[in-house]
Amino acid sequence: MISERLPPGLKLTAEVKEMILDACNEFVQCVASEANEISTKENKSTILPEHVVGALESLDFASYVQTVSAAMLEMKEEGKAERAEKKKKKGLQMTPEEALAMQQKMFAEAKARYESGEPAAAPAGPPPAGPPAAGPPATAPPVAAPPPDLPVDTTAGSLE
Repeated sequence: MISERLPPGLKLTAEVKEMILDACNEFVQCVASEANEISTKENKSTILPEHVVGALESLDFASYVQTVSAAMLEMKEEGKAERAEKKKKKGLQMTPEEALAMQQKMFAEAKARYESGEPAAAPAGPPPAGPPAAGPPATAPPVAAPPPDLPVDTTAGSLE
């Protein structure tokens, strides 16, 4: 992730990347700690985005507030879209009770067909290709032996 943000041609040593990661972790811990204090003062048990913004301002990082607020709005919009998609998918699913009722109905229909001697229903899906086969399945014709006057290569297909 760090390398993606660097100008082209600029490389960092592993030691520098580790230092940057340590600094980022320290920054996040500092902001989270301050946001936690703000949420505690408001008698909240959850840190909200407003608490993070307040933490940035109280730690003299007010220049980040606009960027963080824009990212927060973007995440809210993405969250709305995800929730709408989940809600749409949930509407297509059936409850366990509905599934059980459908299963029982299908078993009852199958039992009634079996007892009446009716042929089973065709499986769901596309029909088989080509005309239906008539009679028993065809067998492959027997393989003819080579004429006796031709030499037979017994090493053909050998792995040696």
